[in-house]
Amino acid sequence: MTTATWEWTTLKRLQSTDLTAEKFWSATNVWNAKPHLLIKHLMGAELLVSESLAGEFGDVLSSVATKDLPPATWVRDPTETFWCLGLSGGQDIHAEVWKLFTKKPVDWNDYFRLSLFDRLNNTAVFYDCTPKKNGDDIKYAYGIHYVDDWLELRLAMPSNQSLDDKKTLHWMTDIFFPKFFNWTINDKGSKPTISSLSHVCVQMYCNLYSRLKEKYAKSLMNVWTEVTDPKKYIHKDIATATYLMLLWGDTKPCFIDMGCGNGLLVHVLNSEGYSGVGLDVRSRKMWAQYPQSTVLKVTSVDPSSSDCKFPQADWIIGNHSDELSPWVPVIASRSNYNCKFFLLPCCPFEFNGSRYQRIDSSLSQYHDYLKYLEKTSTNVFKFNVKTDRLRIPSTKRTCIIGWSKNYLPQEVDQVVQDIEKFANSKFNENVQFVPRPSEERVRNCTKLDKDLLRSVVDTVADVLIKSSDGWKCRVTLGELAKQIGEERLKKLKKECGGLQTLLRNHRYIFVVEKGTVGFRKPVKDCGKVWKKHKCWFYHNYPDKCPLNEDECCNIH
Repeated sequence: MTTATWEWTTLKRLQSTDLTAEKFWSATNVWNAKPHLLIKHLMGAELLVSESLAGEFGDVLSSVATKDLPPATWVRDPTETFWCLGLSGGQDIHAEVWKLFTKKPVDWNDYFRLSLFDRLNNTAVFYDCTPKKNGDDIKYAYGIHYVDDWLELRLAMPSNQSLDDKKTLHWMTDIFFPKFFNWTINDKGSKPTISSLSHVCVQMYCNLYSRLKEKYAKSLMNVWTEVTDPKKYIHKDIATATYLMLLWGDTKPCFIDMGCGNGLLVHVLNSEGYSGVGLDVRSRKMWAQYPQSTVLKVTSVDPSSSDCKFPQADWIIGNHSDELSPWVPVIASRSNYNCKFFLLPCCPFEFNGSRYQRIDSSLSQYHDYLKYLEKTSTNVFKFNVKTDRLRIPSTKRTCIIGWSKNYLPQEVDQVVQDIEKFANSKFNENVQFVPRPSEERVRNCTKLDKDLLRSVVDTVADVLIKSSDGWKCRVTLGELAKQIGEERLKKLKKECGGLQTLLRNHRYIFVVEKGTVGFRKPVKDCGKVWKKHKCWFYHNYPDKCPLNEDECCNIH
């Protein structure tokens, strides 16, 4: 058989004594299944073909042929492609074809990628078998080879072609390969993790998310009134709405969003034709930006009351609902037999509103809390539970889904009674659930009595001025606390951050770092608002301001 000549070139090599074959294959599995971790315009991947290249290539080739890959996919034909990449048949060689989905199908076409694994020689080869939209037919493959504490990045191309794309070469050598090397050293992939979007179709998710983002993101960005980052929270709730819509399929369930916050999730779902209401203890400024079709209500919910239930609801949602999070399955159980729940926990709280105390020290507090919620939902609340990870801009992105009840309809009364008994066991005479106040108290030292604030600033300044080190002087927070005195400290501690928060609020005077405090020496071109405030140093510091009046951004 006549074969095209392909040449392999080593692009980069990295060495570490921590490298092992097992770690190499763990990292390979991560990259193979989750290319979106590094390629930011990708949303996910779907495995189309997984075959062993035992003997000849007939089995895998027939499987690949059924996927309707375009003729330009291969060098000449699939059989020749395998030979050109230097891989012959054998029990230790495995072939997979993946479809990689893009976030913006209009701008990029979806990828088909061939992955070849030679376990005998510790080699993984990846071949992008997707014709580019711009007509570029340059074909290349890249491979990772592990041998004797070394990782090698290799590039393969037909001998009559060359890869002059500096951007692609830079990505391979300076972004992909160092990251892959780091994954290998740190054994990424060795620990079992929850796969993301495991209960919805990834391709459908990509398409729906792209549509909802196009429809809502820009207009919401223009009217955002919250102090939170719109780029994070708008995309987070659009992604959450996308997931829920696919989870619900063709049905249009009625939902209750407990502790809905800015109401964005409710707005998107209501706008897409889903009936439901968002409840929160206080309204947000953003609520006024939504149309009347978005149903948001101000109400103080006491989840510990047996009357806290919603008989008409099909789903109870807890989207980073803080103190209400452990109660979401309880409320779903009370509401009706068919009521399900979707819980995306964030801050860990117990049923009585106190902070959750970690039980398993081998886990982080967050993961131990997830384990606790999942266990109680299954064993106590009798739900058939699923877990999944969302694609949202948050580290707290694991959700718990109460999909169905694990008991018969005639057992509802007894199960609900057992649930109430369990919930009540979390309380005593001194510990009761207290809903959040309708008005959020400002606790950043900005509401302090002006005389108290001025006296603390003067005390700290006096301590620093009396030092002989001038601008280089640093005094510990502990020493300053002694000088300020217990009475004034008590008043400060009521304002959340206390002394440190007060000093950070006066960053134009003080610098706080590593538990010490010093003067922040004025510098030219400091980027402050020009000539709006009086210069503290000019009016209070013994040596005045070190800058001339025309150099200082404040008023002398």
